[in-house]
Amino acid sequence: MGGIDFIRLDSAVKDGGQRIELDVVVGGADVASCVDEFYACMARVKRVGGACSEAQRQALEELVDARDLAEACRDFVLNRFTTAAVQQLGLDTVLAPGVHADDVPRKGEDFSFSVSVTPRPALSLSSIEPVHVQRREVQVEEADIQEQLVYTAEQFAALAPADHDALREGDWALMDVDMTRNGKRVKDLSGVRRSVELGCGLVPEGFLQGVLGMRAGEMRKVEFSVEPASGDAPAERYKADVTLHQVQKREVPVLDDAWMAENLPQFETLEGFRRAIAQDLEGQKARVEQQDRVYRVRAALEARLQGTVPDEMYQQAKESLVAQTMRALEAQGKTLDAYLEEHDMTQDAFNMNTFLQASEYLRQNLALDVLARERGLQETEEEVACAKSQLANGLAQLSEEEFARRGFRKALGEQIRREKALAWAMETAVVE
Repeated sequence: MGGIDFIRLDSAVKDGGQRIELDVVVGGADVASCVDEFYACMARVKRVGGACSEAQRQALEELVDARDLAEACRDFVLNRFTTAAVQQLGLDTVLAPGVHADDVPRKGEDFSFSVSVTPRPALSLSSIEPVHVQRREVQVEEADIQEQLVYTAEQFAALAPADHDALREGDWALMDVDMTRNGKRVKDLSGVRRSVELGCGLVPEGFLQGVLGMRAGEMRKVEFSVEPASGDAPAERYKADVTLHQVQKREVPVLDDAWMAENLPQFETLEGFRRAIAQDLEGQKARVEQQDRVYRVRAALEARLQGTVPDEMYQQAKESLVAQTMRALEAQGKTLDAYLEEHDMTQDAFNMNTFLQASEYLRQNLALDVLARERGLQETEEEVACAKSQLANGLAQLSEEEFARRGFRKALGEQIRREKALAWAMETAVVE
C-alpha cells in the first residue's frame, strides 16, 4: 500500500521528553486497503486461493478461528499504521511502541488508536578523543603448566586391583548391584560389573556401611533406610543384593618420556608436551587480554556518557538478557532453579545482577552510538547488504523495501555503526 493520509495525527510530549503520546485516526479507505493486504498475505501463507479478498476471507475462516484471525488482522493493521505514523512525524524512536485500540479495524470504517513511543534520548560524550585504559597482563606461570599436566594425568587414570582384600572406605569396587527402594528397582544405583567409588556422599551411607569389609567373590544382602527431608513422610526402605568381583584402586599415571611415547606420541617427550601446553596458554592469554581490553574501552566510553536514559530502556535490556539466559539454560537442559542452586544465588540476587549487567551493556552501546555519530562513522549500503545476506529465518530474502519497513534495516545499520565505533576506539586507545 502507498502513503497513508491520516485524518488525525497528533503528538504530545510526556514525562519530561522521555515519552511521546500519539493520537491517531486513519480513514476508512486506508483501513480497507490494509485489511485487504492482511488477508492477501494470510492467503499466501495458508495457500488459500480465491478470486477476491472476501472469498479468501471465508476460506481462511474455515482454517483459522475467526477470533484469532481478527486479532491477527488488528495487530497487522496497528503495526502498519504505527510505523507509518512514526515515520511521517520523523520520530527517532527506541524500543517497540506501546499501542492501544478500543476497537478492531473494520473494512471501510475510520479507525482510531493511541501510541506511546520512547524517543531516542539526547545523549552526548564528555569527550570523543581516544580513551585511556590500563593494561592487564596475564602471565603464564609454571603453576599453570603444572595444573594442565595434573589434569592430563587425571584423565588417563585407570582402575587396578587394590593391594588389600577387604573393602575400605575410599576404595573402588567392581560389583553387581541389584537395589530396590520401597520394592521398586532403583536403576541408577543398580548394574552388573559396575565400578563404584565407595566414598561418603557418593553412595548412600547405609549402603556404604553395608558393603565395607566385603572380599572378592562374596555376596551380601544390604538393607537400610533413608529419612526424607520432610519429617511428615515415611522413611524410604532400600534393599540390595551385592556381589563383589574385585577391590580396586584408582591409579594416576606418572607423566614421563616413556609414558608420553606410549600414550601421546605426537609430543615425543614430556618437555615437548610442556612446550605445547605453554603455547596453548599463551594463545589463551592473548584472547583474555584482548577481551579485557575491549571491556575496558567500552567501560571508559560509558564513563563519558552524559544525559538521561529512559527507564523503559533499562527494563527492556534486563528482560532481553533474562530471555537470553533462559534460552541458554534450556539448551543445556537446565532450569532456572537449578542454575540458582548451582551458583548459590537467590532469585532477588539473580534479578539484581541481571539488571546491573544489562544496564551496563546498554549504556556502553549508547556511548558507542554517540561516538559513531560524533565521529561521522556511517554504514555503507555494501556493508548492509553483506550483513543482511548472513541473516537467517528468511530475512535475507526480504525485499529492500520490506526489510526497511519492518525496521531491520535500521537495526542493522545501528549494529554496523557500533562495530565501527568500537573498532576506532580500540585502534586509538592509549594503553597505559
